[in-house]
Amino acid sequence: MQTTSRNILLDILKVIAALFVIGTHCNFLIEYSEVAFQTITNGIFRIAVPFFFCVNGFFLYSVFKNDRIHIWFKRVGILYLIWMLIYAYFWTYLQEFNLIKVILTFIFGFNHLWYLAALLLGGLTLYKLRNASNKILIIGTFILFIIGIVIQYVGQLHVFSEQSIVDKLINYPPLHRNFLLFALPLLSIGYVIKRTNIHTKLSKSFVKKLLIISLMLLIAENLITYYFVTGEAVLNTYLSYLFLAPALLIAAFTFKTTSKLNSKLLSSYSIALYLIHPLILVLIYHFFTLDSIILTLVTFLLAAIASYLLILLNRKFKYIL
Repeated sequence: MQTTSRNILLDILKVIAALFVIGTHCNFLIEYSEVAFQTITNGIFRIAVPFFFCVNGFFLYSVFKNDRIHIWFKRVGILYLIWMLIYAYFWTYLQEFNLIKVILTFIFGFNHLWYLAALLLGGLTLYKLRNASNKILIIGTFILFIIGIVIQYVGQLHVFSEQSIVDKLINYPPLHRNFLLFALPLLSIGYVIKRTNIHTKLSKSFVKKLLIISLMLLIAENLITYYFVTGEAVLNTYLSYLFLAPALLIAAFTFKTTSKLNSKLLSSYSIALYLIHPLILVLIYHFFTLDSIILTLVTFLLAAIASYLLILLNRKFKYIL
């Protein structure tokens, strides 16, 4: 049954973002064009997770206002535990067992599940800061995000190469891609957007310009870092995320799309695609060697089928999605 309280365009964008994540993990275009791979796959596609965090921050406003933080925490926490259990073989037994590594993986999340771990702690932190002014939240957003970017660059440039332990620590992704330096800033932006209702006050022409400028900033930042700073190193964080992610969120409400499609179903698909696709990739890699474009398309197809089955399963066993 179609819900009227949710914007269908937002859920469509969430599905597209999930497909972007799959494309990134499939190394889309890697054999065809170095520049295209860098700008599209390692640049534009990577806006997906920042966008997800912004969307979650937007809806956390209602969670906080209605005092449903405990319900939210339970739902996200159980979702995280279930999927960490589903992937347990890969982070406990597949590699040589290391207790410290296992503990760190459980805290920060295995592979793509870092998103849920960061969302959980980032959401709780934002709840503690919910009464802070918009100015403090936005300033804090930039400070924390920039700290994360600096740590990332220090690691990628191997500033501490002579101190191998320090260099290895700096290059540990959870040190900068975590709830505090990545999730919280983006959650805060989404939260402020909803609290100020700015998404209802901007003209379509302004939002179009915002989208174009933000996208150009991301592409420019991506190419500059690629050619002049880090080379082929894959970066997790770009400053332009702070502009493009909220621009996409605002655009979802500015350019409204009406449809008979079930928005809740689309939302479930976006979650399912994100959670299940690494398992699909493992199966494909086990049996086939495909180029990146074919791999991406096959993964899209199989992940969509698996997601449908997950959605059906979730009707009987809650908290899978």
